[in-house]
Amino acid sequence: MKTKFISLLAAAVFGLGAVSASLAGESLGLAGKWNIDLEKSTPIRPWEQRVLDITIAGGTVQIVRHLQWGRDRKVADTTLVNPDDKTVTRNPVGYWLDTWYTNVYIGGDRHKQVTGGWLDGGRVLKLETNLMLEAQQGDHPVHIYDEFRLSPDGRTLTQFQLRSTRDQALVYVYNRE
Repeated sequence: MKTKFISLLAAAVFGLGAVSASLAGESLGLAGKWNIDLEKSTPIRPWEQRVLDITIAGGTVQIVRHLQWGRDRKVADTTLVNPDDKTVTRNPVGYWLDTWYTNVYIGGDRHKQVTGGWLDGGRVLKLETNLMLEAQQGDHPVHIYDEFRLSPDGRTLTQFQLRSTRDQALVYVYNRE
């Protein structure tokens, strides 16, 4: 009886190990450089270019967003997250790049708090971000929910974004470089 229990336990542990290994392997498909497809995406005014650099190492995902407007206006921001559905990472924020031209700035402690997790067997990365924005009327809390979905062929990454500051979802489609 004891041997049978140990065999079942070993099988269960091996099975869980195989599942987590497969999740980690599939999530690596998100890693790489992704260029925005402007025709298929929500407009990103005033930006004319947007590139994502995604790296995954040691359980941490790093997303570097490169934005460009004209030849001389370039900026980047970085988000680090441990996608275990519980760890909150604090990421410094320099500017509110998504609506730079509307006199809205980063408020509060100038950090965003990010949690994340994997969905659909590691093919979807979800992020929940909280930060404060400063407007003429004062600081306002903002909640952002992102899903980065990898296409079955691994060539397209679609980002769905819901913001507490907008009535409609934003959709950005990227192609692997």
